[in-house]
Amino acid sequence: MSPESLYIAELEYHKFEEIMNTKEYISKEEYDFCFAYDKDISKDMFYIGDYSKLGDYLNLRVYSEQAHHEAVLQMEIGG
Repeated sequence: MSPESLYIAELEYHKFEEIMNTKEYISKEEYDFCFAYDKDISKDMFYIGDYSKLGDYLNLRVYSEQAHHEAVLQMEIGG
């Protein structure tokens, strides 16, 4: 693998990781990019289309983590 190919692959990996680990809602373009990178993401996405102005897909990886962290926080503060 050439240094240029390796660099491009690394950029794609970081873009994929950023989208999948930080964005609760993603656009159709972001979904297409991530799906092309890893076909298994389809089980972690929920199509919401016109129901949200924030994006076309709900990223269940991030959504589930957020709900978990909120529940832990509530338990820690006694609420």
